[in-house]
Amino acid sequence: MEKFEGLLKLAATAVALLVPCILLTGFSYHIGHIFTFGLSHELINKDMSDVLVESWYIGILGAGWLLSKWPFLLGVFLFYVLFVLAVFFFLRHARENGKDWIFEEITKENQGRKILGITQWHWCLLSEMIGTISSWIAYPILIISLIVSLLGGAYLRGQYDAEKQMEIYTNAGCQSEEKVGRCTYLLDTTKNNQVIAKGILISANDKKVALYNNKVEVWPLLDSYLIRKDK
Repeated sequence: MEKFEGLLKLAATAVALLVPCILLTGFSYHIGHIFTFGLSHELINKDMSDVLVESWYIGILGAGWLLSKWPFLLGVFLFYVLFVLAVFFFLRHARENGKDWIFEEITKENQGRKILGITQWHWCLLSEMIGTISSWIAYPILIISLIVSLLGGAYLRGQYDAEKQMEIYTNAGCQSEEKVGRCTYLLDTTKNNQVIAKGILISANDKKVALYNNKVEVWPLLDSYLIRKDK
């Protein structure tokens, strides 16, 4: 029961860390994207929940990257399996050759052999102390480093996509069939869907829309306006 409760607490901790990371990753991508266009976040502000789609986009890219590295991951897994097998056969060989000191129970009374001038019991105490210190230092550093890496990677990906969009638009304008450079049109429904503006969609909310047409244009999103990917 205690083991089940421990696993449940671990899962709850993982979820508590994962959900904010997912949202922050999408937000970081969004910031990197609009900042590259020179657009201020305050100009077209969006709720964290509104950028959740960007986080899934980053997640899909991350999954694709992992799948592309499957030979490396397979190599790491095989190395781990071979290492475990090597330790197993080493211990079995040691037992067959009478090296029982490897399997002795190390206690304060039976401190074991000396290794580099220190008894095995003291080595165990030292390893426990190092493990305790590491649990207080290494885990927070690892978590912070992972979060910073995720956010930094998402920001750089948003920056890269924005630069790619501008490059495609500069070369082909709205004639490009590439998805990343596909144009968005702002239509006025009161004037027979007349095109008010066109360009790459940078960001939008329920009040404003920002398009890139060799320069950034911000338009108020009136009730009569309609945003479409094609005319």
